[in-house]
Amino acid sequence: MKPSFLVIDKPVGVTSHDMVAVVRAVLGVKKVGHTGTLDPFATGVLALALGGATRLIQYLDENLKVYDATIALGTATDTGDLTGQVTRERPVPTLSDDQVLAVLAGFKGTRMQVPPRYSAVKVAGKPLYKYAREGKDVSVKARPIRIDRIELVERTPSTLRVRILCGRGTYARVLADEIATELGTAGHLVALRREQSGPFKESMALDMPGLSRIVAERDDWLPVLRPKRGAERVQWRPRSSVQADIARWLVPTAVALDHLPGVTLSDGQLSALRRSGQLPAPPASVQQGQRFLCVHGKDVVVIASREADGVRKLVTVAGG
Repeated sequence: MKPSFLVIDKPVGVTSHDMVAVVRAVLGVKKVGHTGTLDPFATGVLALALGGATRLIQYLDENLKVYDATIALGTATDTGDLTGQVTRERPVPTLSDDQVLAVLAGFKGTRMQVPPRYSAVKVAGKPLYKYAREGKDVSVKARPIRIDRIELVERTPSTLRVRILCGRGTYARVLADEIATELGTAGHLVALRREQSGPFKESMALDMPGLSRIVAERDDWLPVLRPKRGAERVQWRPRSSVQADIARWLVPTAVALDHLPGVTLSDGQLSALRRSGQLPAPPASVQQGQRFLCVHGKDVVVIASREADGVRKLVTVAGG
């Protein structure tokens, strides 16, 4: 298969790594990597890089995340979500819509946020969640995050559902309790759905029943894609058929990286690049130190940068 991206609509109860393993198995692609994890309890957009596209993950512009988050008011947990143990309880005051909207508006802009104890942020080379599971408290510095907007979707006396547009590195689990604290109570997430991660949107996503239909012509995806140990395995369709049918869901590399300027290579330029490494001149708009794509069709072949002494190749994809 060509290097490309596949957007999966991750269901509740499975890890991002589980989804990588499933896609690797059904497509027969050795290299599969996710562009940003989702917690097991969360759902939504999980973009997977296939084959040589794994080399492009670091060049994606994923500085916009969109989440649909439901916050339970009155209790905070050690994980910040419904899977944790309650650590704090506070009564929920009677609130008007105006009061809630005013609090949400106060979160807009750049602010500092301490990553949660149960996160993959590393200290001394070790993820925080491993320290937390060992019962160890580790000091972590607050980091700058960006909140573009928080919209009130709906609310009840005990819950708040909000839509969050934010920058990369923002933890919705932390925001949940921060918002609740500003409202005079405590809070934790009971549901979280990622609607967008950079260029990858919900409308691009293939859900598990859809993948199961492609793989085995069945909607009940668990026995097809996540069978219980010892259960009789469901017969999968030939891999060539699966790859052919999943092709319409694949996001070409040039589409995923269209935030970068590009040069379209002719067949002759592509041959010259592969034969001798000869790179084309960058677009006139590209300044020194800036990156650009060398594209053939919808496929990124090379990412390069303009330098004082010419053009430098940063990464090669698809045998470029």
